[in-house]
Amino acid sequence: MKDQDYFNVVAGVLAVAVVVMAGVLLVAFPSSGGTTATTSTSGQTSYVNLTVSINATTGWPQYSPANFDVSQGKVVVTITDHDAVANWTGCPCAVKGTVNGVETINGTPYNTVPTANVAHTFSIPALGLNVLSPGQSVVSFTVDVANAGSFSWFCMSPCGTGPGGFTGGPMSTSGYMNGTMTVS
Repeated sequence: MKDQDYFNVVAGVLAVAVVVMAGVLLVAFPSSGGTTATTSTSGQTSYVNLTVSINATTGWPQYSPANFDVSQGKVVVTITDHDAVANWTGCPCAVKGTVNGVETINGTPYNTVPTANVAHTFSIPALGLNVLSPGQSVVSFTVDVANAGSFSWFCMSPCGTGPGGFTGGPMSTSGYMNGTMTVS
């Protein structure tokens, strides 16, 4: 199965799981394709710093902040991942939707991330974006967003409490492994 096909299947499964959970998060992810971000002409650059850490109350991994605002144009995202090292066998580990198709992990650029140590992803299917976040690392990437709107993001790495790790716990609780990037 090709990486894009796998990405689309996982996005579809998550969309069904989210809808089935009766309103925990009422958002649908496209199950095929999505649109790719186009080049912006605004010239603005926004900077977003996200942290993945373990929530002291629930014991679940959590992105913070889950919801954030950026301006149209280039968005530089830095993810500091404090979660444990993980090995996601079968990971669709190709970087997609970033400027030049790369992300940096602890300063080293990658266009495909090794499956060993992938703890989380930051994925926005509507923008064709998928980056990988190894545990105990600092990840950075740039995405060029041409259109205003609200874009739902989620983690597609199996870090939930349900069967196979794709549902339950942080995967289905708003503000843990999902949120919204609002572009104005």
